[in-house]
Amino acid sequence: MRRFFIPYFSADTTFVDLSPEVAHHVKTVLRLREGSDVVICDGVGQCFECRLDDLSKGCRVEVRRQWHEEESALSVTLIQGLPHSDKFDLILQKTTELGVGRVSPVVCERCQYPIAPAKRERKLQRWQKIATEAARQSERAWLPEVAELTPFSTAIQNCDAELKLVLWEEAQQSLKDILPSSAPSDVAVVVGPEGGLTAAEVALAVEHGFVVAGLGPRILRTETAGLTLMAVLQYVYGDLNLPPRGQNP
Repeated sequence: MRRFFIPYFSADTTFVDLSPEVAHHVKTVLRLREGSDVVICDGVGQCFECRLDDLSKGCRVEVRRQWHEEESALSVTLIQGLPHSDKFDLILQKTTELGVGRVSPVVCERCQYPIAPAKRERKLQRWQKIATEAARQSERAWLPEVAELTPFSTAIQNCDAELKLVLWEEAQQSLKDILPSSAPSDVAVVVGPEGGLTAAEVALAVEHGFVVAGLGPRILRTETAGLTLMAVLQYVYGDLNLPPRGQNP
């Protein structure tokens, strides 16, 4: 069943009008017909099975049933040094598919292409749209939070995750040696931009409780490192070992 996100969606009545953006996607992009079944999610776990009832003007649906879905078994925050061009779009899309809970873009010393303050709000809206579409495609019931662009030091100082990892090519310990045997309540991961993190940035992270970790002998690109670690964490602690969803929610 096709999924759509409508924040604050509430089935107070049997029939609900969809937002113009979702209505356009239903009618014009997907060309669904009246009588088709869809799932509407509010972004925080509530799901509603609906039937398209009236497509003549807007898009009205009939709410058939409601249920709640839990989030990923592992809460992960990715603190990502802002990369060049559209690489952050890819990182955001793929980590959303892997179940990331929060993505925090940060400005590091080696970030070469900072975003002007006047353009940041528009960028944030674009990023949230990318995350929403990735969550819809991967059939998540929860939308990840995309944080505002902040300085590296601010994100580090405000992080209170139980397990805090910083990826660095000069790490002395492998990931296998660092990961605890029991699952942490939540994890934060720091990945630098192109060119990596400076020694001073790594030292600041360590000062605030982060553990330096490596990902083997190869140097991974910034858009690869976070995805790799996300997949490992979801395999070790998260939901990659859970049964597939199946055809019905």
